Amino acid sequence: MSPLPQKTGAKGGGRRGRNKSQFGMQLAEKQQLKRVYGVRDEQLRRYFRLARRQHAETGPALIVLLESRLDNAVFRASMAETRAQARQMVSHRFFTVNGRPVNIPSYGLSAGDTVQIKEGKRSKAYFTSFEKRMQNAHLPSWLALKVDEFGFAVTGSPSSEEAALGVHVQSVVELLGR
Repeated sequence: MSPLPQKTGAKGGGRRGRNKSQFGMQLAEKQQLKRVYGVRDEQLRRYFRLARRQHAETGPALIVLLESRLDNAVFRASMAETRAQARQMVSHRFFTVNGRPVNIPSYGLSAGDTVQIKEGKRSKAYFTSFEKRMQNAHLPSWLALKVDEFGFAVTGSPSSEEAALGVHVQSVVELLGR
């Protein structure tokens, strides 16, 4: 059986020519933000509640909270090629934060924290060319690379402008604030 050249129904088109509603656009932005950071809906809502309690604009505060997650920082430090890979590496205890092993991808980093690859994991095939790969890494201003220690330090707070996600965060804030 071959597929039909058009959708089934009276005229086959359906919603093709219609514009999305405001709710539909906000929902699409929220879904995109969730996919970028690899968080579930309830996690995003929890971060939104935390951001709303802060004495700053909710949108940028939400991005700062998402950017300061351990899995995202590992990705931003170019220690993983994707956020999903960074999340798995954190889950498999590849990293220590301030000398203590951490396996929680949502662990919140703050200024002064140091993240290093565990001694036993440095010999893995992925990290054999670590120094060479780190030479042309572009880190955000809130991270400082420590190649000799196989890690990085958090020197400040992430900025929402530096994240450059391509997501309209204000739409997400309006949707979650309902």
